[in-house]
Amino acid sequence: MKKTDELIIKTAEKLFYRTGFTSVGVDDIRDISGCSKTTLYNHFGSKDKLIVEVLKHRDSIFRSKLEDSIKGLNGKNAILEIFKWHKKWFSEVDYNGCLFMRAVEEMRETLPCVSDILMEHKEFVRHLIYSKLEDYSYKESLTNKLMVILEGLINISVVYKNDRDLNDQIEQDTINLVSEMMNRN
Repeated sequence: MKKTDELIIKTAEKLFYRTGFTSVGVDDIRDISGCSKTTLYNHFGSKDKLIVEVLKHRDSIFRSKLEDSIKGLNGKNAILEIFKWHKKWFSEVDYNGCLFMRAVEEMRETLPCVSDILMEHKEFVRHLIYSKLEDYSYKESLTNKLMVILEGLINISVVYKNDRDLNDQIEQDTINLVSEMMNRN
């Protein structure tokens, strides 16, 4: 990726993640990135195309980091690490939920392809979970349950972000629940 593309994408990603897609204008991205509006349009063509590139970039980084966190792990250890990796993400200062869900919530009508990007992102996670459940007799069902729990945890971590004690307790209870589920096979 070209340096200018990367600068624009990273700037736009931070702004979109912090305040949303519709509230961020091209002028905001221009002002913070230091790139001219002409440069932005020459590289991406439109704000919508930039949004798509931001989501693809974020997905690529997310996949790489999550896969690296479970490299060499399978079964219960891999699943617990997936949840622990998410828990670390939730504790980041700028954590603000799932950017892909937010894109769909805000842009579904005006940029329908974000729904496809969201589905690809979530399916990656679901397939990763499925692939790590080696010998579980109810693999498909367990995968679906773990996805529901994980997606709920992503949202709960936004809701209780300002109540660290309760949030930490919910996250730990979730990891304990997942551990118990994994032991039932």
